[in-house]
Amino acid sequence: MAGIIEGDRMTTPETFVAAPAELVAAAKAIRDLLDGLSGGFGSLDRDVTQLTDTWKGSQGELFAAGFSDVREGLSELLDAIRDTTVALDASSEAYLGQDGVNAAAIESVASSLDLPDVS
Repeated sequence: MAGIIEGDRMTTPETFVAAPAELVAAAKAIRDLLDGLSGGFGSLDRDVTQLTDTWKGSQGELFAAGFSDVREGLSELLDAIRDTTVALDASSEAYLGQDGVNAAAIESVASSLDLPDVS
């Protein structure tokens, strides 16, 4: 097993333990966060649009341009969060699928063994 260099010493990394249930829970928590952020941003966007529709002059134009940048950044962020939930869901599904395949293969091999009775 490869080690990790920390300062001037080599350490052994901890054993990786997959927890698909935690991936599913994380994806759900992120989806809930995404729903809250999307709803809040939608409300903010409507309020700012209503404001900038009536705010005339150079300051109103500057504010509208600045908020347009914010809108674009938030849209990219929400898309990235959405992509993260999709990736977490896909990872947990793939892991569980492979785990099932592995368990079936082990069961198949184990059931075909002709072992002596040790009792």
